[in-house]
Amino acid sequence: MSRLLAAALVLATAACTDFATPNQLEAPTIIAVVADPPVVAPGATATLSVVVADATGVLTLPATWALVQAYPGVAPMGTVAADGADATYTAPAVVPDRGESIPPVDAITVTVETADGPRTALKAMPVLPMTTANPTITAITVADVDASAGAMLAPGASAMLQITTDPPATADARYAWYSPVGDIKQYQSNPCELVLDDKSMTGPLIVVVRDGAGGVAWKQVTLTVQ
Repeated sequence: MSRLLAAALVLATAACTDFATPNQLEAPTIIAVVADPPVVAPGATATLSVVVADATGVLTLPATWALVQAYPGVAPMGTVAADGADATYTAPAVVPDRGESIPPVDAITVTVETADGPRTALKAMPVLPMTTANPTITAITVADVDASAGAMLAPGASAMLQITTDPPATADARYAWYSPVGDIKQYQSNPCELVLDDKSMTGPLIVVVRDGAGGVAWKQVTLTVQ
């Protein structure tokens, strides 16, 4: 891997929304920005989407997208066009020479309008001649049982949460789990433990995984506690 390519991928991982903490979902919060593909080839396009959630689950809200300077005084390379709540990024057919110290990365902001005011996140978009894809969450288990269609649990119980991905996650992967039905111990780990509240309720369980190379995947299921 060239030094420039490595620097671009590092920036793509770093210049994204930090994972929200579970208590932040008491109000609408951006928990992920997804580019498909996560790295776009010169002259190609990527679809951009934003994932916003609160204690009721993932929300669909209006969004505004814009290119901004990734580096002070350096103009963006590509273009971005909104398509409803999503957007399309188009990379330049010829990547401009911006010097050895500036990787070929654009920066994109997305702002969503919520009942509690606007929320803004930053997404880095590397432009490199390579083929990439976001990971896929292939399984989610709650208490060692397949929970892809939801799960039913007893009040006050505890349950281990775990996902698997394709391709398999590496040591660079990062995770975040969210649910209003209890307390998630070590919520940035996979697996992790959910300790349920001592009452009957229904709520979402949301997990976000980043693969460490710009790729993002997420999944939401319903937990019923009774």
